[in-house]
Amino acid sequence: MAVNPIVQAGVNGIQMGIKGLNRAAQDIADCNLDDRAKTAADNDVERHNKPTERVADTAEAIVDLKVHKRQVQASAKVVETADSILGFLLDVRA
Repeated sequence: MAVNPIVQAGVNGIQMGIKGLNRAAQDIADCNLDDRAKTAADNDVERHNKPTERVADTAEAIVDLKVHKRQVQASAKVVETADSILGFLLDVRA
């Protein structure tokens, strides 16, 4: 049984999840910056449409954050399981 590809798959999942976490965190930060950048010169239409859009964008970014967190956790579990398998194989061999 080759354990190395299993570990590599877990590590790749962790790396992809961390990249996703970083993107989601940046999206949340960008939504907050958009709120601060709003000027008094905005017309009424933008005032009514933008807050709802920003709330949706922020909510989507928070959901993405949770999804990527779970991805990292699941990938870490894959690496942990591969480690357990390797330990078991070494015990059997010894």
